[in-house]
Amino acid sequence: MLTILLGGGVNMSKVTPLVITINHQFGSGGACLAQKIAEKLNMLYIDHQIIDMTARKLNISSEQVKAGDEKPTSFWHSILQYLAYIDTSTYTTLDLKPTTNREIYNVEVQAILESYKGKSAVILGRGSSYILRKHPRHASIFLYADSNYRVKRIQKINNLSEEEALKLVKSTDKVRDLYIREMTGHELEDACQYHLSLDSGILGLDETEKIILEYIHARFGEIL
Repeated sequence: MLTILLGGGVNMSKVTPLVITINHQFGSGGACLAQKIAEKLNMLYIDHQIIDMTARKLNISSEQVKAGDEKPTSFWHSILQYLAYIDTSTYTTLDLKPTTNREIYNVEVQAILESYKGKSAVILGRGSSYILRKHPRHASIFLYADSNYRVKRIQKINNLSEEEALKLVKSTDKVRDLYIREMTGHELEDACQYHLSLDSGILGLDETEKIILEYIHARFGEIL
């Protein structure tokens, strides 16, 4: 979407920002690659900023947003579970307003749309590929890998046993899948809803990064 001036130049202020969304299976390297790509293309990297913006909009803590972030169980249920394990006798009143995951998601949608503020950005997860599906300069990418590869990465990154890592991978996959289905009506792992899907376990992170960058340049040219 370029506005051409009479002198043959391009009005740079009229160039629509490029937004790259990266959704991924847990342990497939999504966060690592999203940060590298943002750095290589000199773009904003947006991830946990969404949680902070959502917390401010809802006037709750970031920790409370995390309790419902990308999880299908209700936020209020999570808070009640938490309260069951703490001593509330020192509180005269508990003025906690139930906040559902749908409310958190709706505010996260607003936060995502506001987060890049007209600048090109790489946004990680949170259904961003669905939220920005009508953006005119949007590349949606999905990364996946077999469970063995992901378990080994999670073991190394978090210093876990194989059993602990496998349990974490399975549980995270389940809650993310349910969350995306509940909030968007789509399947997280449906390759048809992305522009590019890659197996980072087979390719390796370096080759996956290279292919993503080649795709971006082939489709959009030099990033302004």
